[in-house]
Amino acid sequence: MLYFEKRDTISARIKIIIPLISILIGILFGALAIVVVGINPYEVYKSLFINAFGSWYAFSETLVASTPLLLITAGLVLVFKMGIWNIGAYGQYIMGAIFSSYFAIFMPPDISKFMMLSLMFFGGALGGAIWAAIPAALKVFWEVNEVITTLLMNYIALYILKFFMYGPWKNPTSYGFPLSKPFPASAQLPVLFNHTRVNLGLFFAVAAIIAIWFIISKTKFGYEVKVIGNNPITAKYAGISVGKNIIIAMIISGALAGIAGMVQVSGIIHFLQVKINANYGYTSIIVAWISYLNPVLCFISSILFGGLESGGYSIQISMRVSYGIVGLIESIALFSIVGSQIFLNYKLRWKK
Repeated sequence: MLYFEKRDTISARIKIIIPLISILIGILFGALAIVVVGINPYEVYKSLFINAFGSWYAFSETLVASTPLLLITAGLVLVFKMGIWNIGAYGQYIMGAIFSSYFAIFMPPDISKFMMLSLMFFGGALGGAIWAAIPAALKVFWEVNEVITTLLMNYIALYILKFFMYGPWKNPTSYGFPLSKPFPASAQLPVLFNHTRVNLGLFFAVAAIIAIWFIISKTKFGYEVKVIGNNPITAKYAGISVGKNIIIAMIISGALAGIAGMVQVSGIIHFLQVKINANYGYTSIIVAWISYLNPVLCFISSILFGGLESGGYSIQISMRVSYGIVGLIESIALFSIVGSQIFLNYKLRWKK
């Protein structure tokens, strides 16, 4: 008879093997989907890898895709450690893009670059923070489930964006396309490497990962976050202000997602439009869990999933393979990692 036996300790080897197996399962199911449409999966995956990591330019595009993932994932790690399910990074990312774009659209274009980018940075952080503070307050004061509120607010944010893009912020010379006027040079993030799109946002992302690691590992607030995540009732009896910490953590998480939105419109797109790749908000949930909520591992996972994003667009064009294959791999990897959590804490045994 097969049964589960609780592990005394969880080895680092197990923590590495289980995510790798989960990703491999996702790749396997993606290969089956590719076979169904009559294309050689080996050629597809080979092309995907080359387009993501095969040259400096390809890797630079992977870094571009990884930057918003790093920013959003850093914030999600903090709230997930607390046991708070922020599913609203999608909407917080959009609100950050909207708030930061206001300054690029309406401020005088001859304002200094430092001043413009500073306003956009803090505007993006404020937009995301406000959008995260609302469900946090509902959770703390009225015990409203944060999964429902954050998820529903994603759609509200999307329709606010559509309102501006089809209405007052629409560029009258865009030939009917829902986008704003182009950002002036003062509202565009500086490029870090010549002949690439890697911009200052990468520095923000790395700084965010380091900051979240420091907060969780070295501060009183980080200790309280972990205690609340383990047992909020015990934390309350220990004198920890659970409600206050939930609001602070959600504001930090939302602000980082909002900065990711600012980085995308200021560093990559250079105008506001309906399609600003807000799905980074959902992909970051996968990245956070693949990394076991470890900020250091998040950096590696973000690079990997950034490669899937950038390489996926390339194979869509070059091999006419649906970009949905990338989503399939990511979603199955998430299901696998969640389903395999039991093997982290238990060993499979056999007895007669």
